Amino acid sequence: MANKVIKRLTTSSTWAASSDLTPVDLPREGLITEVKIRANITATLTATALDDFFRRIIQNIKIEGDGGRAYLGMGGTQMSTLLSLWNNVVMGIPTIHSNGAGIALAAVDVGSTAFVSEFVFHPGSNPRDPFDLTACIPAKALSTLQAKLTTTAAAATDANGAITAGTFNYEVNQVMANPAPGMMTPAGSTISYNHTANFTDYGYKFDVPAGAFLRSIIIRVHDDTATPAHRRKDDEVTHIRLERPKAGDYLFEQAVQEIKATMAARYGLRPIAGDVGPIGAIATIRPAPTVGLDLYPAGFYVIDLRPFGHPLYGLDLRGYQTGDYKLAMTIANFAAGDNTTIYWDQLIPWAG
Repeated sequence: MANKVIKRLTTSSTWAASSDLTPVDLPREGLITEVKIRANITATLTATALDDFFRRIIQNIKIEGDGGRAYLGMGGTQMSTLLSLWNNVVMGIPTIHSNGAGIALAAVDVGSTAFVSEFVFHPGSNPRDPFDLTACIPAKALSTLQAKLTTTAAAATDANGAITAGTFNYEVNQVMANPAPGMMTPAGSTISYNHTANFTDYGYKFDVPAGAFLRSIIIRVHDDTATPAHRRKDDEVTHIRLERPKAGDYLFEQAVQEIKATMAARYGLRPIAGDVGPIGAIATIRPAPTVGLDLYPAGFYVIDLRPFGHPLYGLDLRGYQTGDYKLAMTIANFAAGDNTTIYWDQLIPWAG
């Protein structure tokens, strides 16, 4: 049996605002099944600490190998928010309920405050197995493999405060084995759309990338009008459909509330009772029947495509062209600054 190791790297990254941090070399001793980035941050928080403040510290994140091949490539506004929520959802962790429309939290402690944020990239299809080989990074076959972070502005966590110091530490899960041809490797990509208008009847469409398996679609929707910074909300994109234009049909069309309910059932999420005060407080009113959906994470959806295709890898789009599938949305309540970010969770076989 192959050895399994969790390795904490001695190399760390030091926080610097709006900067490309020095790349960190990842171990190339076997197959990487999980990468954790743990951020220890000190910030001067005020009563205006922003929604998802503890997630808002990485702008871009990339795990890059030979020839610039990205095994993880996330770029855009506060990309760490999407990565953090994605892991929270697939693990069924209740911290997904913090912040976003539909839940009121007490203000965080103010002053010089230290907090820890953890960002986990698990390329396999079973997030509860830390050494899951359904998809992994073939590190042993590579001559270079680096984690590259770009940080946000120091005020990303608080409109009237700033991050004053921070350190990123790295932990890697490895299976000490050789990569095999055909083994699945991650190859996702990100797109971002700044809303331009309202679109009815699934009127705004994105080309779905082809040439790989598409396991899931991760979507984060922001309203820029509610707070000094983007707030996740469910009333900006109201319906989503995955179309096959050439065939004249679609795989699904759902309201976002049903997409959230499907996501919750798929990943074992449970709503929390009490939307009138900090988590853990006793609600002053009895939760209404609709509270359950409201308390799932606002403006964040993981659409699992494995039920429509391969049970581990999702839709096999290797023989398709870009545009053969389209993701269509109904967009409402348009205001300047509204934004949708999409991460295409793709897998490709390793050619060796």
